[in-house]
Amino acid sequence: VKLILPFLFYMVGFNIKEWAETGFSHNYIQRNYHVIENSARWFRRLFPGILAPFAGVPPNQIGPEFYTVEFYEGILKEIFLDPEFGKSNYFWRFYCEKGYKDPTCCPRTLMRQHFEALRANAGCFEWHHATVQETMERVKPRTFTKLVLLDHMDWMPNKMVHDEWIALQRATKPGAKILWRSAFTHNGDKPFFNNVDIDDLSPKWYSKDRVKMYPGTFLSYMPRDEFPFVDPKPSPCQLASSFTKVKTTTKMILHPLTAGRVSAHGDKMSSFYASQAKGYDAVRENMLVARPEMMSAFGPIKEGHTWLDIGGGTGRNLHYIRAQLDRFESIVVLDICPELLQIGQMHARLTFTPEQYDKIRWVCMDINAPTIREELAKVCGNTLERGFDTITFSYSLSMIPAWEQALYSARSLMSEDGRVLVADFDTYTEQGNSFKDFLIRTWYRQDGVRIEAKSRETIAEVFEDKEYTVTCARMQRKLAGVWIPHYVACARKGTITMPNGFRRPSVPDLSKFYSMEEKTHE
Repeated sequence: VKLILPFLFYMVGFNIKEWAETGFSHNYIQRNYHVIENSARWFRRLFPGILAPFAGVPPNQIGPEFYTVEFYEGILKEIFLDPEFGKSNYFWRFYCEKGYKDPTCCPRTLMRQHFEALRANAGCFEWHHATVQETMERVKPRTFTKLVLLDHMDWMPNKMVHDEWIALQRATKPGAKILWRSAFTHNGDKPFFNNVDIDDLSPKWYSKDRVKMYPGTFLSYMPRDEFPFVDPKPSPCQLASSFTKVKTTTKMILHPLTAGRVSAHGDKMSSFYASQAKGYDAVRENMLVARPEMMSAFGPIKEGHTWLDIGGGTGRNLHYIRAQLDRFESIVVLDICPELLQIGQMHARLTFTPEQYDKIRWVCMDINAPTIREELAKVCGNTLERGFDTITFSYSLSMIPAWEQALYSARSLMSEDGRVLVADFDTYTEQGNSFKDFLIRTWYRQDGVRIEAKSRETIAEVFEDKEYTVTCARMQRKLAGVWIPHYVACARKGTITMPNGFRRPSVPDLSKFYSMEEKTHE
């Protein structure tokens, strides 16, 4: 990179010697701002595939932002308008001046004048040649009160981040302060981060950064309630023989040719799934791959947690967090297909303890039914008064005819700190108007699955109020050698994690206060 930079400066018409003669004047950069714009375009072309390895950026860290000109323009602007450029700015010291081998090109803590202080306090340091997760699993529980994680999570997939934070929660005290850096300005590409309340410090601290290559700085407090422990391994009862898998797959593929004509939504679902019910989980395990990603964003599971799984049929999602079912007060699996619910009940009875099974309610009903709230209240009792803490649509939203209304129904059933999670098929492009989008839309439509970019847009519209935070992670996974797009969306009401680890709504529910006041006056 140090050899390529002078060539890049030459290609974009940037005379760095002339700029140095002005004392690295900001006015010079502003007069020649086209240099920043041209450089950003060059970096957009060269960095992701060519320069990244030389800059110490692994392929897994190359996120969507690395393919936008705006990303590089913002970083270059901060670098070249840094008041310390030409002095202590790391970009200048490393790439334009003496380089990393010079003793003065180092963090302040490692400067010679601080050697004695470091030597005097060397006894408080421990050195571990291991991953963060391995180290956190070695130490005693609740050891740490502060953690600094730097930027290593950028190149980790969501599952690794999830597993690491499970270990971090074990090793820290509730309310522990956690600081980390990132090359990105948000964490929405990893569903797990919906479990923590994140304070974005980037606007405050980026201008003070000596490197200027990490725009994101984030702070969080470790919640007291447990993170979801997602076990992707199916329960034994959900496995199936090769013959059953082939039989189920054949019925699924031939369904458009063999199914009779029915008009009601419930009848359509029964027609499609009745013959596939026994092998459903085993066949869909490698097809519905965003389910564990969605479950990783489930939210901290408190004692007395409530959960509504819409379109949950066979209860597969319950098995992802089977280790934590004791913490729930009630779980409702809602589906319009009775055949799938029967399989779900059977699997739950074989897998869970009687106490855990008794917490689960199996409801055959449409989420858009006018009496949905009243019917769920009969099933849940008083627990419905506060709503559901987590509501999930696991590849079900795309099969509900009035799917926009289903989102509004789910919103009306949320608790004061609730969340709605959606995992489903996605389009290849952001707008969903490419030829590949046409092909996947046509293929899945024959099974009654609706795939369109509008799904993501509508989720953001339904939960656009200030009290909601909405994220959407898009991904592609291979199925029989073909890349299939999926997304995980999370819409959650704002919460604040206190320094003691307890969580509270960021927007208090004043309706309860008013109802109490009315009762007092009565």
